[in-house]
Amino acid sequence: MEDCALWKRHLLNLATQSTLAIYVVGEQWRGDRRLMAPMLIMFVCGVSKYAERAWDLRRAGSRAPGSRSMAGHVTGARREFEREVFWYYDKLNHILSERLQLHFELVMEVATRGFQLSLDFLMDVIPAKSLRPETDWNEGLVARIKSSENRAELVYRLAEVQLSLIYDYLYTKFGGLLGVLHRPITFVLTSTALFSFVIIIALDDQKGTPTASSSYYGTDVIITYILLVGAVALEISSMLMWFMSSYWPYMTIASLQNRCHHKAFKTLLLIIVRRLGRKSRVEWSGKLHQYNMIGACIRENQEGTGDRMMRCLGIERDYTPPAVVSPASKKVLLDHLLEIATSSSSAADDMDFANFRGQWARIGVHWPCFSECEPDVPCCSEGAADQTPSPGSAAQEALRNSAIQDLDFVSSAILWHFVTDICLQASPVVHDATSCSSRMRKSSQEFSNYIMYLVVKCNVMLGSDGHYGVKVARRDAMLFLGMVADREEFIQKVRDGDLALNLKEFPALYRAHRVSSELLKMDAHGRWKLIALVWVEMLCYVAHNCGAGFHAKHLSTGGEFVTHVKMLLFILGFPLRGHTKEQLFPSEEIEERKL
Repeated sequence: MEDCALWKRHLLNLATQSTLAIYVVGEQWRGDRRLMAPMLIMFVCGVSKYAERAWDLRRAGSRAPGSRSMAGHVTGARREFEREVFWYYDKLNHILSERLQLHFELVMEVATRGFQLSLDFLMDVIPAKSLRPETDWNEGLVARIKSSENRAELVYRLAEVQLSLIYDYLYTKFGGLLGVLHRPITFVLTSTALFSFVIIIALDDQKGTPTASSSYYGTDVIITYILLVGAVALEISSMLMWFMSSYWPYMTIASLQNRCHHKAFKTLLLIIVRRLGRKSRVEWSGKLHQYNMIGACIRENQEGTGDRMMRCLGIERDYTPPAVVSPASKKVLLDHLLEIATSSSSAADDMDFANFRGQWARIGVHWPCFSECEPDVPCCSEGAADQTPSPGSAAQEALRNSAIQDLDFVSSAILWHFVTDICLQASPVVHDATSCSSRMRKSSQEFSNYIMYLVVKCNVMLGSDGHYGVKVARRDAMLFLGMVADREEFIQKVRDGDLALNLKEFPALYRAHRVSSELLKMDAHGRWKLIALVWVEMLCYVAHNCGAGFHAKHLSTGGEFVTHVKMLLFILGFPLRGHTKEQLFPSEEIEERKL
């Protein structure tokens, strides 16, 4: 995205190199004109391709975070949003209500039509807008997704395709109608230049001109053949990449949907895309980077001289290997989001991601979900909040001890990271991978280490207080490790609150002891349900607040899971339910004034 912001430099290069090329063409015009036709064709191709590059960089750069032209997109984005949002969610409703068989073209139809909406949402272009639940834009959508058997497959596949289209738009030349038309035109022109050169050389050979037999001229001919054939090969590979590596052909098909005179071209394009397109390829790395603070501190203590020298140079190892995002983790995340969306206690304020307050966990303790549920059915249902447990329940006491409503986000993440590690060691491993508690236990571990990776390694959501909190937590963990033998003893001493170690000198560990003591009084299902809810809300908070620059940057490296979470929130309509503050310039008044 930084390169895209420098599109003016490429425009300057285009001007200087085109001027030099015009000078060369002018010099040739006064000499031998036999090769003038292919030379002019290649001149036009070169200038147009370089101009296309500058244009694509400018187009993507205008969406870059911090771009001065971003303000110009806001009004258009609002109109696009208001025009397309009803169709987008109505189409999703139709797919789910009719129980249509999920197939690739169906997902592509929804993804391509909602491309502009998802792009504007990911890049934080859509202004604050609240469509209240009582309107019919998403009537019954979340409930239908919740009751669908293939809900995870539909929602995650739709998110992957939409992010792939956004990547094409921001990082390749594929994202635009200009590229669709330009690619075959340059292929035809380059092929024409090659064939005209072949004909001219063949005619010269027949005439037997003296210059044609010279070794210098023969070397030039060979080099020119190589360059022209290479140019044609690059054009062919570019078109194949467009079909095989991009979903943008579907955008072209969608734009030709209602144009009768393009029906044949659309049919031909669809056949080619189905043959060469990617229906089952993985759209991103599928990995969750992991960072465990206790494990990292243990390995840091065991480092040799070479590792310490590398650390002084700023080169650090990733001690915790990445985890593959399992279907169970995806299902846990989606089911918790659906439970929050359909809970009768979920008001607009509960969907507001401006601050992390542990609101979802505090809602969750009012659900009757502390007993085992069916593996494939979400644990809670509408109206569950009416059945309130006693005020002195262990879950409420754990949340009260954690001060989740008052702590800043980084402090809460560090605290619950320690709490999760303690509960993982204290709870026996459930070998039944299909059980609800087993899925939530595994996903809680992955989400805990992933959030800490984002905070510690990627500096996400870190201010001055966050940096200080991470430094103190690592220092306390290192000091505590000096008094224990290994990881298991570390966690056991914190869990038991060993008086000999004076745990109160380590605030994060002492509070983790108090929280985990209450959680361990609960049954396994309720305990992991509550911990998973905390991490799901943290994931959603980070996804919505880490900034468009973070999401755009990591799309070029395979994509982060937190970016997929943000797209899930868009598909389920979470940001549209959030509380919107009063605006100084209501959009309706501005539009009426313009009219």
